[in-house]
Amino acid sequence: MKAACLNTKTRAFAASGVAESLFSLAVARGADKHKLLHGTGIFIDDFYSERKLSAKQVLRLCENAQQEIKTADLGFQLGHAMVNKLDNDVLTMLKSAKNFTLCLRLLGVLNAQYFGLVSAHQFSDNTYQYLVLQDAIGLEKNATLMLEAALAGLVALSKLCLGRRLKCTFLFPYKPPKHIYDYEANLGYRLHFSQALLIIKVPHQESILHFKEANLPLQRYIFKNLLNQRVHQATVIDKIRSQLRAKPQLSLPMVAQYLNLSTATLKRTLKEHGTNFQKIEDELRCQQALYYLHIQKLKNEQSAHKMQFADVNNFRRMVKRLTGRTPSELRGV
Repeated sequence: MKAACLNTKTRAFAASGVAESLFSLAVARGADKHKLLHGTGIFIDDFYSERKLSAKQVLRLCENAQQEIKTADLGFQLGHAMVNKLDNDVLTMLKSAKNFTLCLRLLGVLNAQYFGLVSAHQFSDNTYQYLVLQDAIGLEKNATLMLEAALAGLVALSKLCLGRRLKCTFLFPYKPPKHIYDYEANLGYRLHFSQALLIIKVPHQESILHFKEANLPLQRYIFKNLLNQRVHQATVIDKIRSQLRAKPQLSLPMVAQYLNLSTATLKRTLKEHGTNFQKIEDELRCQQALYYLHIQKLKNEQSAHKMQFADVNNFRRMVKRLTGRTPSELRGV
């Protein structure tokens, strides 16, 4: 069976997973159970059943939790709880991977099936592997909470698989928060703020270190079984990103045709996800500009050519608009 795209209304998330973890954390910190579930269509019994929830329901629960709980580390604690809640087969597969690089590949393939709220785009140079974390479903008010959860989850997972915290650097596209201690306690001290994008930099020597329970035959066996059970391949947003990375010239009608949707339906779907086609295009251009200018340190002319800009001045204006920095500033960040 061909895996389908995941949208905000798709009932794809096990109630006993992210939702139950968040609910339990909030209740333990004094939140009212009824206020947490208000407007979600979720019942307490659902957490102990096989019921599936939609992203819309999970995100409404997130909004309620943030209104009820004002502690700044809720996202980080959710990330740890999510790792503890991982399906046994998934956790065994990840721990059996050879190294963190392979672990990330496996997560990328199965991401929509287990945590289709946040995704990552990977690129690398001679020294680092870069993970650009991105909203996969339309997080809106819940973006910070879920991105912090994803970061803490990756760190917790690296400790389980490697036996220690991965030595990586985190770049954040905002100023240092008031609760900087929570970032340091959960992610370490390699933190840089006021950057262009949310990026994790992993040194190659770290990403290829062997996991202590590496077992390639076991990993392949479990992965094959999980892949055969996969229902959702990617979110609608990530599917569009994938198409535009491969063919940047694609228009909205062309992408809609690929997804077997009308142009109007795709526009409406993206609006339900809190985005539009132009925003997705701009996001990808921003990532490309960062890669060519900041990572590869290419000159403006080279970068403009790779991004199919005939006019370098237009390229400069685009970089400034999307990143808030000039190309020369971006190279020096």
